[in-house]
Amino acid sequence: MLEKERLEELYSYQILDTDPELELDEITQLASLICGVPIALIGLVDKDRQWFKSTFGIAVSEIPRKEAFCHRLISEDLELLEIENTHADERFKNEPVVAAASHIQFYAGVPLKSPAGHVLGTLCVMDTQPNKLSEDQKKGLLLLAKKATDFLNTRKTLRDQKMHIDLSASRLKQILDNVPGVVFQIKIAPNLDFNFDFLSKGIEDIHSDIDQLKILENPAILLNYLHPEDKDEFLQTLEKSASTLSHYKFTFRIVSQTGLIKWYKLRATPKKSDNDSILWFGTLLDVSGIMEYESILEQITFDISHVIRSPLTNLQGLSTILKTEEKLTEGNLRNYADMISIVIEELDIFTRKLDQFYQLKIADHQARV
Repeated sequence: MLEKERLEELYSYQILDTDPELELDEITQLASLICGVPIALIGLVDKDRQWFKSTFGIAVSEIPRKEAFCHRLISEDLELLEIENTHADERFKNEPVVAAASHIQFYAGVPLKSPAGHVLGTLCVMDTQPNKLSEDQKKGLLLLAKKATDFLNTRKTLRDQKMHIDLSASRLKQILDNVPGVVFQIKIAPNLDFNFDFLSKGIEDIHSDIDQLKILENPAILLNYLHPEDKDEFLQTLEKSASTLSHYKFTFRIVSQTGLIKWYKLRATPKKSDNDSILWFGTLLDVSGIMEYESILEQITFDISHVIRSPLTNLQGLSTILKTEEKLTEGNLRNYADMISIVIEELDIFTRKLDQFYQLKIADHQARV
């Protein structure tokens, strides 16, 4: 059970069969110099092998686990294992490891332990003749082993953080790709050349010909989809906002292949970067419904102010007559009543037409959304 947990933790470091790394190579070189021996290695103990992440003085990538000296450091709680003469040491002279590495006559190893206490591997030094480390050399080897362990743990932490960041970024992208409209980060150079650092998938809903990847490769393509009457104003206002770093808002039109006009509102906040470029963080939303609604309100306002003026004027005139005329005959009252009925009928016809017009506009808007 302990071995299973040890292996699971070793695999969590994701270091087996990776390329050499300078920091660990420097540690093995220092171990060789401090201990005065020709060979130094950092090995990680897998299920059936010892794989070497760093080697100095010997060309070897891995050996079978049964042929490694390190098994004592895994099975026993040792701070340091030293074998002054492998051929004479009673603990090892008859083991396969000595036969497999007969040219190795001296071994000293320190375990590389995880924060959980599992031995991941060893920092070891070897010699082709019997040897013995001084106390200072042992201390030096222990310090280097700690440095190697710290490096492995830091490497794992950074890797885990990167994986977490990548996962978070992936999740965020999925969210942004599914929100209404377009979310973007764009970098604009002083000459108004621009490129997207991020562009959500919603850009493809703007026009049937737009492809997200193509826009990322060549952002200038977007300008081709702007209504010709809006393009110059868009560039002018963009340049002004870039020069003043003021919040940017612009409403423009895009014409579909079928001739349908859609309105979009761009909002962005500029921020100057280190290289004089401007970073823009913003959104692009379809506001066709809002523009349609405003158009309906404008039409209603116009109709109210013009069409209804005539019947209201007639009512005002009748009101004045009724107030000023001293003697009203029955015939006069009937005439005035007929006039009021005409005004009421005109108002009724107008309100019916207004309601019909409004309902048609609403239905048309809903069909477009």
